This record gives sequence, structure tokens and C-alpha cells, in this order.
Amino acid sequence: MPSVQRDLPQEDDRETYQVQPKAPCSVTLLIIGVLIFTSTSLIRGVQALLQWEFLQELLPISPLYLALSGFLWGAAGLPLIVGLVKGRRWALRFTLAAVLAYSIYYWLDRLLLTSDRGESNWLFAIVLNLLLLLLVSWIQSRPRVKAFFGVSHDRQPKNQSIK
Repeated sequence: MPSVQRDLPQEDDRETYQVQPKAPCSVTLLIIGVLIFTSTSLIRGVQALLQWEFLQELLPISPLYLALSGFLWGAAGLPLIVGLVKGRRWALRFTLAAVLAYSIYYWLDRLLLTSDRGESNWLFAIVLNLLLLLLVSWIQSRPRVKAFFGVSHDRQPKNQSIK
């Protein structure tokens, strides 16, 4: 029986191969949340285009706003998903920036474009928004999450020596 040659790394090559550690559960939940948010945003953009005439009659604003904002948030979410799955360091900062930006967008949209002033679920929305911000911040502060993204947890500045 002929021997099969496999392309396995040799002893000397082991240093160049780095195994991606498994994502912590909290990162997996974050990825699922971003995936849901991104897909619903893209669906919003597509549906705004498909239901254009209906939305023009129904809304006081142009359906273009719904389409553009849906595609914009979907476009922001796609690279974020890839960065989170691959454990890219920039994905941590981008996640927090995206959550903060979306919170600002949500409240501006709600304050400027809705007609219900105090008649709806403002308290629920405020509490949910704060919980989301706290959850994302907490997830990002965990040592295992930082390790997954290659962020060191040292509080000592790099150029200072310990005396």
C-alpha cells in the first residue's frame, strides 16, 4: 500500500501556526445579537424598497429614510460580525461604538420622527437601552473576552519598569 504524504506542519513550523481560541459564551451571544440586528436592518432596507408605495401613503417621511438607514446599519453590522467571529481586536471597539451610535440614532429617531409624546413605552425603552449598553460593556470587560480578542489585561504601562 503506497504511503500518503500529508501537508502537516513540521516541528520547526509550529511557531508560525496559531490556533484561534474558542470564543467565550458571551462573545457567541454578542455575535448572535449582532447577527439578528444586522439581518433585521437589511430586511428593513429591502422591505422599504419593496413596499415603497404603501409606505409613502402611510408615513409622514420618505421611505428612502427607512431604506437607507436599514442598509446603513446592515452594512455596519456585516464587517462587525466577521470581526467578532475571527476575534479581531478592532471588533471590540467597533462593537461599543456601534452600540453607542445606534442608541443615539434610536433616540433621535424616536424624539424627532414619532408623534407619541409620553403615550408609549418610554420607560421600558430607556431601561432596555441602558441594559444593552451595560451588557455590552460588561461582556467587553471580561478577561476571557479580552484574551479572545488579543487584548492584554495588564494595567501596567508597557514602558515602565517595576521597582
